[in-house]
Amino acid sequence: MLKLNRRIAALKPSATMAAETRATELKAAGVDVISLAAGEPDFDTPERIKDAARRALANGQTKYTPVAGTRDLKEAIRLKLKRDSGLDYEIAEIMASAGGKQAEANIIAALFDEGDEVIIPTPAWVSFVAMVNLSGAAAKLVECPEDRGFVLDPERLARAITPRTRGIILNSPSNPTGAVYSPGKLSELAKILLEAGLWILSDDVYEHIVYDGPVPHIFRIEPRLQARGFALNSLSKAYAMTGWRIGFAAGPKEVIAAAARLQGQNSGNPNSITQAAAIEALSGPQDEIKTMMAEFRRRRELVVERVRKLPGFKLPNVPSGAFYVFPNITELIGASLGDQTITDGNSFAELLLAEEHVALVGGNDFGAPHHVRMSYATSMENLNAAFDRIGKLVARLKR
Repeated sequence: MLKLNRRIAALKPSATMAAETRATELKAAGVDVISLAAGEPDFDTPERIKDAARRALANGQTKYTPVAGTRDLKEAIRLKLKRDSGLDYEIAEIMASAGGKQAEANIIAALFDEGDEVIIPTPAWVSFVAMVNLSGAAAKLVECPEDRGFVLDPERLARAITPRTRGIILNSPSNPTGAVYSPGKLSELAKILLEAGLWILSDDVYEHIVYDGPVPHIFRIEPRLQARGFALNSLSKAYAMTGWRIGFAAGPKEVIAAAARLQGQNSGNPNSITQAAAIEALSGPQDEIKTMMAEFRRRRELVVERVRKLPGFKLPNVPSGAFYVFPNITELIGASLGDQTITDGNSFAELLLAEEHVALVGGNDFGAPHHVRMSYATSMENLNAAFDRIGKLVARLKR
């Protein structure tokens, strides 16, 4: 009988990727599917970035690079962190990886071990728990209530810390809720984290997708945390480079070196052409971000309005960042269509895809089973058509 590694055997597929994969399969079969599942900007990668990749190809930059990225890329990352967040790092404190997910997974694997706890405020991105569990540590989920804006209360954080707690993952703006931590809230959390001596993993992937102005980085609010923290990021969202697979981590060089050793054994360097493109993305004009944000703002206004008109959907909090809404569908639990009964966010998502061919992601794996995540990283036309279809399904439900 086949016997898998116990951690791999227990590993669930990514809920977000599974939803998008199913939508793609149906589209390939000729079904007219509208996807609100993907966490992927629908904009094309800017031409200046693609041009940098073409030049790299023409110049023969197709060989191995240092495992943690070229010095030129690390310098671009260093300057970006200083420009955008006011954070100072040395070259030895920076590593590039094949996507922000790999950078984060490598840091988690290097830092945590059996018997450790890592606090994850929920609702949370689906991969955080998996990455912590794969390291051998235990993910300690701390609920952030909807009526508190889905952000972590200092009191809840303080109660969650035990002698086994060694770290916390903070994600602001948040996937899936779009919540953004205010400077005041970050300051309150920073005091507790500093006293507890925890490692702080700051997932900053959506840092540029904010609607009410930028928020200072937690390491700027409390500079002493930087010595026990990591700034984790990706070029996927801000530069529409999801398929290029490039991300980075910055933090204490001893841990960065350990994570780079792991990367050297499990994958090697990130793609050499992508690294050249990433240098241009980070170092060149940043005008595309403003253009993208203007469109996301328009879409957010539409989606919030449409969600709030759907019977059974509640959306008390307008997302302050990212490109998701995370409505509560508790009022639909128990409703049915034929022999299908809605028991949670996942079952609603399955029914919606089967009946009206709209893909979204149930909230179960985010830690909020009475919610669903809708991405508005698609056109206004698609959004309106999707909500028309969702409305048709809701009207057909028996409650």
